[in-house]
Amino acid sequence: TLSWLVLELAKNPELQKRLQNEVDGFFHSLDGRDMTYKDLANLKFMTKCIMETLRLWPAVANGTFREIQFDDYIKGPDGKDVLIPKGTYCRVINWSRHRNPELWGADSNEFNPDREWQDTEIWNGEGLRAYNPASERFSPFTFQPRDCIGKNFAHMEMRAILCYLLRDFSFELTDEYSGVDPETFQGVNYGTMGPQDLTQPEMVESLPGWGPPRRKPTGLFVKPLPRK
Repeated sequence: TLSWLVLELAKNPELQKRLQNEVDGFFHSLDGRDMTYKDLANLKFMTKCIMETLRLWPAVANGTFREIQFDDYIKGPDGKDVLIPKGTYCRVINWSRHRNPELWGADSNEFNPDREWQDTEIWNGEGLRAYNPASERFSPFTFQPRDCIGKNFAHMEMRAILCYLLRDFSFELTDEYSGVDPETFQGVNYGTMGPQDLTQPEMVESLPGWGPPRRKPTGLFVKPLPRK
């Protein structure tokens, strides 16, 4: 998620500057002391940037499975009821829901942290809370009661890392990532999804015992520029 967010910030320097301004104000408010969990709730624009990254580039794009606990019906072709028997495994897919223009609008394939969020997707605008941020259209950490056990640590970790990165550096695209076609550059999914390493050939040899003999390489290269 951090890799994808740094890539999007490098592609959108005006958003990167806004986030840096928030980070600068955040450190100024700390007045030299260490940040705490409660402090992280003040980073409200960072929360929108992280959530937009999780929407556009879900770490687990395939989603997760759930077992149906009782017979149920869903609407099928032509509006007909289709029986889903008890015990059926159903997959809750993130990629297609998170990019569905019927759910997110015409800019669903664009990075827009200022989009109209539902309250439950950004903790009612409170910046950071411990419960799972999700809705019917948005589930980066799956759904309760079996949501991601590490989600709270991940949110704290991402914010702490981003604060120090953006305080000290700005990021620009390298030549390889400038002008990439968003219709074809959509990540590499090996269970968790990351950016494709465009500095290497399209296919490389896999490590022994790791998946197919050849695979698309993952990785990201950007230009870190020290801030003055």
